[in-house]
Amino acid sequence: MHKAASAWLAVLLVWPLAGYADDIEVPEVGVRLTALPSGAQKPQVTQQPDASEVTTQVGDAVLSIYRETAPAPAGADVADPSYRALLDARFDRSLDSKTQGAPTNVGGHSGWTVVDARPSVTATSAATIYICVTYVIVDQHLYRLTVRATSVAGRPHEFDALVAALSGLKFEPAQSSPLPASQSAATFEGGYARTGYVRAGMSGKITCEGCSPPT
Repeated sequence: MHKAASAWLAVLLVWPLAGYADDIEVPEVGVRLTALPSGAQKPQVTQQPDASEVTTQVGDAVLSIYRETAPAPAGADVADPSYRALLDARFDRSLDSKTQGAPTNVGGHSGWTVVDARPSVTATSAATIYICVTYVIVDQHLYRLTVRATSVAGRPHEFDALVAALSGLKFEPAQSSPLPASQSAATFEGGYARTGYVRAGMSGKITCEGCSPPT
């Protein structure tokens, strides 16, 4: 299982860069997206009092980067199973990152990644939900990076493409937005709109040992 996981992630980490879009900076969540697939929708930012989130989609696969506004509790460590159990209880009780997954490196920061596949409980057909979740604490703030897709014909290549896009994630200091709480940033051709700018950046890297990829 571990060998299959390593091979799967190795393929994603060398995904051809020729099909990737321009670098996009999202200051509300403090990230640069440097390796989005060229077919991905323009990222959209949603802000709430307790968190900010950027989402993008390619085909039926969705990438979400969620950043909590308040600092993580003192001593919080995503490598701690008890802390991961608390995160599962808050975000997704059906996901067992307490005992599953493996340590990862995301943009130079230590994280924990779990990959899962489960039957869809809402689809009328025999669909499967594929999900890859990474928890990481950056500058004392918790991030939850999620790639999710639903398919009836095996793991979608769009899912793999968005997981691979995490290899180009770079963290930067987050900035406050003048937008009212819960208002979403509009999108525009070539980037996303808040104050209307896109900047070039450098890529980070995500690596994982021991994750169990769905098939």
